[in-house]
Amino acid sequence: MSDRWVRFDPVGCARSSLYVDEVGPLAEDAYRQVVPRVADRRREAAAGWTMERLTRQEWSERARPCFTGSCSHPIAPEPVGEVRGLTVKQPYAWALLNGKTVENRSWPAPAALIGTTVLLHAGKELHREGLRDARVLDLPGLPARDDLATGAVIAVGRLAGCHLERNGCCAPWGDRELHHWEFADWRTLENPVPYAGTLGLWRPRPVLDIESLIRTTSEEAACVRA
Repeated sequence: MSDRWVRFDPVGCARSSLYVDEVGPLAEDAYRQVVPRVADRRREAAAGWTMERLTRQEWSERARPCFTGSCSHPIAPEPVGEVRGLTVKQPYAWALLNGKTVENRSWPAPAALIGTTVLLHAGKELHREGLRDARVLDLPGLPARDDLATGAVIAVGRLAGCHLERNGCCAPWGDRELHHWEFADWRTLENPVPYAGTLGLWRPRPVLDIESLIRTTSEEAACVRA
């Protein structure tokens, strides 16, 4: 089964996605996983947010354009709530912003953080195998090795979903027997912000002005779509 529960905002833009296995979950359970707080779910429902179960084909037609930034829906930024940082070594951090569809991890993304804001942090060290990865080398516009930003926050986006690999899904980027993390609405920072990341999903320290980052990238995205 490849259905997914998708959370749509009031204008019909897909904002988060949850993989459905053979058992479930039901709509209420899915909503609870992507929006943990009862008050937030009530606020969203009153404003017109919905949860819909989509087939694989429906997801490709209705949700994928939203997650890849190619939809025509107006931008409606969510309030800043839970924010985490994710460190990815270059060139895979750059690839996530330029065609890499999933990030492979040995552990699942916390269900409570699906749909929340994520800061993409480029690690200080380069991924040696990644520099020779044919999938990365085939992406257009790959900067020279010395031009890849490192040790800095380079983009703001959303953790849109996570599922365990099945039957070679998410090729060519999805690795076998790993959890595939999905992201949406990446907004690249024109000027990367130097910052020290760490393993796992980390909480940004107060020294990083998160609201300013999100506000700046949202304004830049609005200008691009205008």
